[in-house]
Amino acid sequence: MTTAFPLLRLPYLVLMPILKQMDFFERIALSIFSRRARIFLKLLQKKSKRITLKLKYGTIEMKVLLDNWEELKLELYPSGYVKLRYGQDVFLWNTKGVPPMDYAVSIMDVMHCKSIYQFKIAEISQCDILPLLVNLPKIDSVVVYSDLTDVCPVESRLQKILRIVLPVSSGVTICHHFQNLKYLREILKGSFDVVTMENYWDMSLPYYDPPIRKVKFSLNDLRMANAKTLELYNVILNAEDMNRFFKLWMKKNWNPRLEYLEVRINGNINKDLLLKGLKTVPVPVETMRTFQVLGNVKQPG
Repeated sequence: MTTAFPLLRLPYLVLMPILKQMDFFERIALSIFSRRARIFLKLLQKKSKRITLKLKYGTIEMKVLLDNWEELKLELYPSGYVKLRYGQDVFLWNTKGVPPMDYAVSIMDVMHCKSIYQFKIAEISQCDILPLLVNLPKIDSVVVYSDLTDVCPVESRLQKILRIVLPVSSGVTICHHFQNLKYLREILKGSFDVVTMENYWDMSLPYYDPPIRKVKFSLNDLRMANAKTLELYNVILNAEDMNRFFKLWMKKNWNPRLEYLEVRINGNINKDLLLKGLKTVPVPVETMRTFQVLGNVKQPG
């Protein structure tokens, strides 16, 4: 019969040198199983460069990029299991009713990480992954991939996930083509720091019948946008609507939170109609301008 060693009852001056000598993988495992241990492990000041979450194949994969560029992986399963990977070391355990995301939050706490850098939605599967999103931490940016698995109904499942994820996120990048543009407009109305719409679909794609059209934005869509930074890539937006929006912007008859707007449109656009009635001055492409912003928004680079 073995007796457990009361490690955490040791005096501070004895305990800390022991924790410093422990393998990094052992420290992480200890932090997950003991809230009191996390208090001492945080004092070691081990930090991460960034932490990302990725939803794929019915699981959530967490990647922690360490200061030495090594990577720690945590895989959360709907069945209640969590797998920890670091180099050649692998550890698997049952959460026994505890929300799996609590383990991810524990690691973030030890690594002095206040938020997830990105939450990537790469695949929508038949599995019910909503229990994995319980106690989700703060997220800097949510990214919705364009090539989500064709699970019926994709958009219904995606909307359920986004309604949990987006309220704790500061920004969102949408590459998925929503068949129901009503929900896309709901996202535009959200109070995000950054909203990016990237439309990769084209009428020339042969494997969609009928082919998927690019998302068309109107003046009303621009006016309802509530983000500090709005980026629209490869969408349909006519020059007349853009011109009217610029005039409203100059009169401050628009979303007062908007500080930065970037629109990239493939093909030709009527420049005279775009700039009609605006006092514009042409400048060289390489000209650098500096603007003061009011909040934590993405800077043009």
